[in-house]
Amino acid sequence: MKTIIKVLVIAFVYLGLGPLLGMYLNGKDFARRVTLGFMAWWLVRPPSDFTLMLYSIDSYRGHARGFEFNFIEAIGIGLALGALLEKRKDFTFLPPAMWAWGLWVAVCMMSIPNAMNPLYAAMPAFKFAKMAFVFLGVFAAIHDERDVKAVMRGFAIALILQMLVCLWNRYVLGGFRVMGWFEHQNPMSMWSYMLAFPILGLAISKETSMRDVVLCFCAFASAGLVVVLSVSRASLAAFAIGSVIVMLGSFVQGITGRRVTLSIIGALGGMVVMAIAADTFMARMGVDSSPQNDLRWALNEQSAALLRDRPLVGVGWNNFGLANSRPLGVKYSEILEQWERERGRSIYTKNFMRNPLTESLYWLLLAETGLLGFSAFMIFILVTLWHGLRATICFWRTPLGLFFFGMLVALTITYFHGQVERVLTQTKNLTTWIMFCGILSRAEWWRRREKARAKALQNS
Repeated sequence: MKTIIKVLVIAFVYLGLGPLLGMYLNGKDFARRVTLGFMAWWLVRPPSDFTLMLYSIDSYRGHARGFEFNFIEAIGIGLALGALLEKRKDFTFLPPAMWAWGLWVAVCMMSIPNAMNPLYAAMPAFKFAKMAFVFLGVFAAIHDERDVKAVMRGFAIALILQMLVCLWNRYVLGGFRVMGWFEHQNPMSMWSYMLAFPILGLAISKETSMRDVVLCFCAFASAGLVVVLSVSRASLAAFAIGSVIVMLGSFVQGITGRRVTLSIIGALGGMVVMAIAADTFMARMGVDSSPQNDLRWALNEQSAALLRDRPLVGVGWNNFGLANSRPLGVKYSEILEQWERERGRSIYTKNFMRNPLTESLYWLLLAETGLLGFSAFMIFILVTLWHGLRATICFWRTPLGLFFFGMLVALTITYFHGQVERVLTQTKNLTTWIMFCGILSRAEWWRRREKARAKALQNS
């Protein structure tokens, strides 16, 4: 009965609510911007508020545990349908970079026949393929600078709300490494700094209204506080490095009172927050995290062994949790067991029936989808970075120049951080990432249009 109710709700949202939203948004600019902002804000809510899972397998330790339906995708359907009904000339079903996303998903699906459990492999294929609705919806809904700011206002409010939740968890509930409305503190901290850099770019742009400057800088400060409260050393370093890069980039445009003032306030605020949280970070500094004593090192060794045995298409998307655990993956489980044995721990085979996944996004892809899937993923990464770089150069002297630069910095650092964190497979981080890619896709569309217009003028 529960499954029937879920199916009815999903059918109503995807086949009813999404199309109805599209018909309502037809020709309504203000409503479209409110929807974009809501889409960004609602994403920060607890996962149960916007996702439903069919055939859920909670006991499995894979990165997909069922066939996930994300209600944000229904909003994407509505935004795309609204643009289609308006018969906009700048709408296309295949925006820039979406081909690379589709290529990656298609290549990863080649691992399904090779999987220990093909049904498990179909779960991420279903989840990641549907992200195209979000990509297309954001691309279709971004018409100009005001739409971009509508999205980022929603994200800014979400960051502030997340900060309040984290403060409550830390100082009222007494938590140590708080996670807010996320499943874990690491995806929360990476989500926060990923949003912080383009928001900072908007805050220090001289064309941004004072109202938006206040909102964006408060959101940026909230992101920093969330990162500190997560006690993630890597994310704190990423936040500091990215913030400095964006601020230095702004001074290339020119030194203004706003930029100098915000730089000083940000530096002073950061020192105060770090002084308050110093004891928490010092408690973590005593942990031995040398490579050989880090569990992640042993899990990467498992990944390398899996890749050597099945280099082309891997052991199957979302099958790492089966392949590295007993009883199906005895050969690879022994790698982890030996690592535990070398540390003087007793080995009980029943404790290795559900071994953890590697934390590295790239080692996970290599093991599960092989060199083909990994290569297709790298193509998508390079395409999005290329679009971010070209958007930054093309719109550098416009109100969105620093915003695109901040987004480029955010993607670069997030991709680099993916070496030790696989958070881009998790729904909130994944959806935010795809929304960013949709915005950059629209920027690439604008760049190509301007180039074509300049060429036409030159030929005339």
